[in-house]
Amino acid sequence: MHGDSSERTKTKFQNLCETYEIPSIVIGNIEEISKAIGKNNKAVIGIKEENIAKQIQKINYGGEDIG
Repeated sequence: MHGDSSERTKTKFQNLCETYEIPSIVIGNIEEISKAIGKNNKAVIGIKEENIAKQIQKINYGGEDIG
């Protein structure tokens, strides 16, 4: 999820993440996220591969081990 998404989008996905106990990170903007995945106008992406998700969290939180 990114910082410039609508409040409705942020709330919706933050609530879903909390309900299902899924870690979330708010980072970047629509343009950066869309470019990173080769799609247009994407505000939210999900990472299903656990090892990749953990590495992203590790980088985001300054290199600390997660879990």
